[in-house]
Amino acid sequence: MSKKLVYLMFLVIILTGVLVASTNVHRVEAPSTTIYIRADGSVESFTDLIFTADNITYYFTDNFNASIVVERSNIIIDGDEYTLTGPYTEIGFNLTDLTNVTITNVNVVGFGYGIYLQSSILNIISGNNITLNEGNIYLGYSSDNTITGNTITDGAEAIQLYASSNNTISGNNMSDNYNGVWLRSNSTENVISGNNITGNHGDGIKFEAFCHHNIIDRNEIIGNTGDGIEIYNCSNNTISGNNITINNDDGIELSYYSNNNTIFGNNVTANDEEGIWLFGVSNNTMYRNDVTKNIYNGIIFEGSSNYNKVYANNIENNGNGIVLRYSSNNSIYHNNIVNNTYPASTEASMSTWDNGFEGNYWSDYSGTDTNYDGVGEVPYEIDSDNNDMHPLMGTFYNFNTFLAKHVNVICNSTVYSFEYVDSTINLLVSNSSKDQKFGFVRICIPHTLMNETYHVTVNGTEPYYVNYNIADNWTHRWIYFEYEHSTLEIVITPEFPLLIFLPLFMTATLLATIVYRRKDSR
Repeated sequence: MSKKLVYLMFLVIILTGVLVASTNVHRVEAPSTTIYIRADGSVESFTDLIFTADNITYYFTDNFNASIVVERSNIIIDGDEYTLTGPYTEIGFNLTDLTNVTITNVNVVGFGYGIYLQSSILNIISGNNITLNEGNIYLGYSSDNTITGNTITDGAEAIQLYASSNNTISGNNMSDNYNGVWLRSNSTENVISGNNITGNHGDGIKFEAFCHHNIIDRNEIIGNTGDGIEIYNCSNNTISGNNITINNDDGIELSYYSNNNTIFGNNVTANDEEGIWLFGVSNNTMYRNDVTKNIYNGIIFEGSSNYNKVYANNIENNGNGIVLRYSSNNSIYHNNIVNNTYPASTEASMSTWDNGFEGNYWSDYSGTDTNYDGVGEVPYEIDSDNNDMHPLMGTFYNFNTFLAKHVNVICNSTVYSFEYVDSTINLLVSNSSKDQKFGFVRICIPHTLMNETYHVTVNGTEPYYVNYNIADNWTHRWIYFEYEHSTLEIVITPEFPLLIFLPLFMTATLLATIVYRRKDSR
């Protein structure tokens, strides 16, 4: 065979191989490996991570099938919307004993832990999409970190804290996880605020085992299969301003020595079982919550839940309003208990249903007010051991002023506006039904808001009836008045507004001092 023929056959074989290869082009995935950002800022990797000359900011240049171990503090890792993918046996981002690392703009998918912080402080996890990891974000023995603006889905937990304190979890979207936020084992003084925690398969927020002094504030907690918020053996936490609604199991559950917690200003509505459930807990305070349309009970006390305080709540359209079972010495007053299937029930329990002066408003109360003070004369009977001795004749309202002083109003009209300006109280009211001809207001005014004597006008004229001195305890004055009904503006003013009274008082004091000194000098 000639050399030319051999060369020709060799060339044909090479060209054929090239053509075959060109028709079967596939992206070759890099094997799962580890990228190290070393303490000196260098990158040890199978591929390039672009980083600034001063080793501060590190940018993804592609999707990586890898784990990243960070050993350098005070850096930023920007994923530039690329994806970090890995097997369940590994960790996506591993930060141990680090400070001031920011992880942002990365998709983290398919790890055992998506982002893992151990003994690390002052780090920021923001703007990432973290999904399909066994545990999406984990903090152990870590403090003062910020987790904000992330989308966290399809994991066992969206965020888990173990013995971690002073962290902030805010503005995240968490759905389709088992639990949303899970605090364990002495995780204290954390803030969980402004998150959307929806459609998880366990609890929205769960605390257990000595997680004290945390704040749960202004979260949307909707449609979780477990409880909206579950607190187990954790005390001195604050739950405020949350919207806990639509098919959570219980809205809020406190159990097993979860004591001295404060629950206020929450909307707890349309949950599948209880609105608020207390089991074996004491000295908790619940006020200014809307607890409505829950299937079983609005608020239920069980298992020796004693010495709790429940006031200024709207408890409406639940199966039962308030239920006590083997729980006593609770203080329950100033609540609106309206249109529940059963207003209240007790079993082997005895508690106080008024504050010694005013009780609750019961929509089915049929007693009368013959002495015109806004409180019924006949007690509201729950059972032989539980009676509201001072049932209210109208709805209870609690208004806050810019001076942080509260004004309590009891009214059988609808109060749709309250204003306190320049030592003057303004109320706008309307009749609560078409056939209502007369209305009343019983109002409690702190002395520090308005000096006495008061003057009430209704649409610029004197009330139908007024009593300026129902009671006075040296810090507050109660007054009562009635009016014929339409939409009315009520104005309550002092005889001498504080802004006028105080300068006059100071001037008089100064003159008296001058006169006294002149006499003394003689």
